[in-house]
Amino acid sequence: MNLISSEFRKLAYQRSTYGLILAAVALSVVSTAFSPFAIVQLSGEINFPLSDPNNVDGIYSKALSAYILVVVIGVRFMSGEFSHHTAVSTFLTTPKRHRVLAAKLAVAAVAGAAVNLFATLVGMGTGWFALQLYPNVAAPHAHIFWDFALSAALTGAVLCVVGVGVGALIRNQNLATTASLIWLFLVDRILAVIWVDGGKYLPSGLVTSLMNLTLSVSDKTTSLTINTSDYLPPLPAALILVGYAVVFSGLAWVSTLRRDIE
Repeated sequence: MNLISSEFRKLAYQRSTYGLILAAVALSVVSTAFSPFAIVQLSGEINFPLSDPNNVDGIYSKALSAYILVVVIGVRFMSGEFSHHTAVSTFLTTPKRHRVLAAKLAVAAVAGAAVNLFATLVGMGTGWFALQLYPNVAAPHAHIFWDFALSAALTGAVLCVVGVGVGALIRNQNLATTASLIWLFLVDRILAVIWVDGGKYLPSGLVTSLMNLTLSVSDKTTSLTINTSDYLPPLPAALILVGYAVVFSGLAWVSTLRRDIE
């Protein structure tokens, strides 16, 4: 317990943690609040009427966008040990490195779940206010609030653990952060749209699956169609997402135990 408390304090004492929490909330709020406006403006190009409850569910789903920055919290939590040269003192104090890593993974899981859940709830509240500005908006399905809350907690826990794994593998903090953001903001999302067969197994595809949405969005200019029926059911998606956490925890374990610390 002392080791876990120590790791919690390390995370709390990093000023970047609070900046990332604020950024996560801001991303969730902006994604949800501006989605109705964007959809109304693009009504001539996409078929997404807000009079359909399924589409309104899709608006609220934007509140889960914060998971991208939760990964970065995990990355910086781990890589910071090497960038700030505190890893030597940490492992001298606790020579059994596996205990340190286990504590970091536990703290990352709890912190990631809490941050992502908080950002999601704030984003959904903002989405509700934004939707009041538009006429003929359908009410969302009641189950989405519970589904999205559970999805946010699980996604946050898993992806913050994944971030710790990335931080253990790529010890340069700036490089690890940049690589994670490029992958999650661009590569992952693009693949999830243009290569559904493979993209549904990537983080953004799995998050979409967890939310159990019923959406079919068509772009009239490009004939591109996104249909959530092409994604996995929630339970297999959750298991695969947990699998990501197990794999990256294993990579972090091997990297931390076997590599020299400078």
